[in-house]
Amino acid sequence: MTFCKFLTAASLAVMLITPASADSYTIKVTLDTSPLHVRNVWLKEFAGKVQAESQGRLNITIFEAASAFKDVEAAAAVAQGAVDMAVPQYQLISKFVPDADIEQLPMFYGAPREKIYAVIDGEAGKELNEKIESKLGVTVIGRPIDLGFGTVFSTNTELTTPENLKGLKVRVPGGPATSRRYEIMGAAPAQIAWPDVPQALQTGTISALWTTQESLASAKLWDAGVKYGLDDRQAIVQYVPLMNTTVWESLPEDLRDLFTQTWDSMVDAQRDAAHQRQDEARQLNASNGIVSVEPSQASLDAMREQLLQAQPDLVKRLGMDADFVTKVQKVLIQ
Repeated sequence: MTFCKFLTAASLAVMLITPASADSYTIKVTLDTSPLHVRNVWLKEFAGKVQAESQGRLNITIFEAASAFKDVEAAAAVAQGAVDMAVPQYQLISKFVPDADIEQLPMFYGAPREKIYAVIDGEAGKELNEKIESKLGVTVIGRPIDLGFGTVFSTNTELTTPENLKGLKVRVPGGPATSRRYEIMGAAPAQIAWPDVPQALQTGTISALWTTQESLASAKLWDAGVKYGLDDRQAIVQYVPLMNTTVWESLPEDLRDLFTQTWDSMVDAQRDAAHQRQDEARQLNASNGIVSVEPSQASLDAMREQLLQAQPDLVKRLGMDADFVTKVQKVLIQ
């Protein structure tokens, strides 16, 4: 669904925040992941804390498993007022703001968490948030939360090195930089919404997918035929919190402060917990027959160099801000 198509939906059924009483507010949030997914679990914890700290004045209602919108639609839905809030992946915003695909560029291949946080929590991250807010007319209400490093999985092809991906049709969550990464690897990327992945695997529409150990475990995709995984840490997946600006500004200042302060105070622990859950999910997937392999450092280094050769052309092709990319790269190599 395109950005403009939400105009009609928004005019017919605007879901903007409205007071439940003289001084009580409810925020409606859309997620397309399942109730046990790390994002859903954490957001429900956050919602409970906000409700308690506000003594019931600020409530958060979460629509899970794409019962409201799929994540590919979420940013536009928030911008148009069809839902109050969403927490989509950065790369799903890149169709509106090309620079939102920054974490998927080759220069991030193999980067440790600390370097990524230095970018996204620093001045470059603030600049990116301003770009998103300006283009979509939304408010970024805090630092992104983590899902974790991506893993590529397959149904029938054993994966031990990035070269094994050649010829596979790989599901990607979205973002042109992610798609281009797989094209360079010799694979055929296909953007498929998460709720549609099990059927795509079972019907052979895709033979592989890029996701995380946690996401695969939460959806029990071993039942859909997944057998192999390659933990090459090619990029991290983060979720950015977007609020409809009209909704945000309608909240009293003390509730806005409570919301942002509570969010920020919980982000670091969420990130650590998310990566711990990735490790636990890897073990769960293994117990269900999925064999995951970590490539050798030499293999990773060789693939990163190959990908980096394509980065300048990729930045130009995607319409990304070259100066912004340079700023980010300087932080990564410090």
